[in-house]
Amino acid sequence: MTEKPLYLVFLWHMHQPYYKDNLSGKCILPWVRLHGIKDYYDMAAILEEYPQIHQTFNFSSSLLEQIEHYPEGRTEDEHLKVSLKPASKLTIRDKEFILEYFFMAHWDNMIKVHPRYAELLERRGEEAGEREKALNEFSVQDFRDLQVWFNLAWFDPFFKTRDETIKKLVEKNRNFTEADKRAILEKQMEVMAQILPIYRRLQDAGQIEVSVTPYYHPILPLLCDTDIALRAMPEASMPRNRFIHPEDAEAQIEMAVSYYQKHFGCPPKGMWPSEGSVSEAVVPMMAKRGIRWIATDEAILANTLKNSPGFHDFSFEVKFRPYRIRIGEHQIDCIFRDNTLSDLIGFQYWQWETEEAVADLMGRLHVIRKIVNNAPGDHLVAIIMDGENAWEFYKNDGWDFLGLLYEKLSVDPGIKTVTASEYLKEHPPAETLPRLFPGSWINNNFKIWIGHEEDNTAWDYLYAARQALVEFEQNSKGQADQKAIEQAWQEIYIAEGSDWCWWYGEEHGSYNDTEFDQLFRTHLMNVYRLIGREAPTCLAEPIIKTPHHGREFSTMR
Repeated sequence: MTEKPLYLVFLWHMHQPYYKDNLSGKCILPWVRLHGIKDYYDMAAILEEYPQIHQTFNFSSSLLEQIEHYPEGRTEDEHLKVSLKPASKLTIRDKEFILEYFFMAHWDNMIKVHPRYAELLERRGEEAGEREKALNEFSVQDFRDLQVWFNLAWFDPFFKTRDETIKKLVEKNRNFTEADKRAILEKQMEVMAQILPIYRRLQDAGQIEVSVTPYYHPILPLLCDTDIALRAMPEASMPRNRFIHPEDAEAQIEMAVSYYQKHFGCPPKGMWPSEGSVSEAVVPMMAKRGIRWIATDEAILANTLKNSPGFHDFSFEVKFRPYRIRIGEHQIDCIFRDNTLSDLIGFQYWQWETEEAVADLMGRLHVIRKIVNNAPGDHLVAIIMDGENAWEFYKNDGWDFLGLLYEKLSVDPGIKTVTASEYLKEHPPAETLPRLFPGSWINNNFKIWIGHEEDNTAWDYLYAARQALVEFEQNSKGQADQKAIEQAWQEIYIAEGSDWCWWYGEEHGSYNDTEFDQLFRTHLMNVYRLIGREAPTCLAEPIIKTPHHGREFSTMR
């Protein structure tokens, strides 16, 4: 039998929470800006060196909006504000902030590789109790160098080796001037302004596809009905108030499609539902908005097939092909994430030597190709993962790994990289499923976002704020400030994002637990402020009982 190529789709999901408080204008965390100069630009730029590699990039619209706002001067996060301040004019509070937060980077790969930055970390100390000594001993030059290094270290190696301004400042290492600092911060804005154009350019050229996620990254099935979680977790504790608002899910999809069309000049074809979360209720919503394909996890496929008439065996090759999902009169194509390969790149290969990691991945792909070769039709492996947070764990921010991987894939006739739409156009699904098991890419359920006491509290607070807004709108009879009402609805949609409940509960923790909790409650309090009502006192109290602050910072989700 003739050897067929194995098709490979990479889907890199790019997302950050909505960090901005729209009422105060404050943006309390810098991750859009810092990942912008480290990941969002270079993940596309590297492909210009490997034109044979086709990929799919998925963006949440709320991330694209924040990327767009930085170079336009519409966003200034607190870390940028303190960075801009001349070191000689820093207050005690500014210095405390810098000592606390300006080492938020991977210590081994982003701090200790730069001698001056490593020296400042050692002098500050690795434990919280050592900060007071550094506060008294750090000179103006020390603080200026720290301001510079926090903003310089986050630049991707693409810029550290190719941009003359960044390259010279890395080589300078210490004794930076205020002019040096301004140059770095100006360069950040230059890079931020180039992010959307490079993705549009590569998509227009046919090398990549850009797909979308519902606007503020909500878990769509839970917006439709929080009780859907009981399908996979029948014993789970639910919020006191059942949240049933499919109209919000539709609004989040509609906003994402509209934003995409405005910035890319065409409607999106594909969607990675937030966290790969799907249910039968959301398929018609996406199909009605012109979405042709979605992606979710292989475990969702397994559960779907086990509950489908006529299914007998979940064989090895079953997950390596797309399926058409038909719910009522609506249908959509679906591809399924390969758990093993995606998680190896996301969580394991950074611990390996580059050559061994790439050889292992290529070997696994060829094993799959040989096994499925005798099965009818063509086959697709879907590697779907976070496109930003893994790389700081890799040496050289993942460039060594990705560069060697793309080099191998470019010349391997047995494996062909494609965008999702390219594959589905040439190889449409041969099978149609009349049902879809509800769940996400994590343990094929919704446990991360509902069921824990903190998660359920967040859902109840969201429910109450939304009810207050609806009642206000109904009682105002069109006499209220319509702009304020529109702003209040945006705050509800922001609070529906998955990110807040990601950090509630016992599953995850970060150095910024307190800030995430504060942001969620702020968005809800803004709803009450916008409609002229006093916010419930409970919103002034943290939902998280014990923040999971770690000793060494990590942005990895």
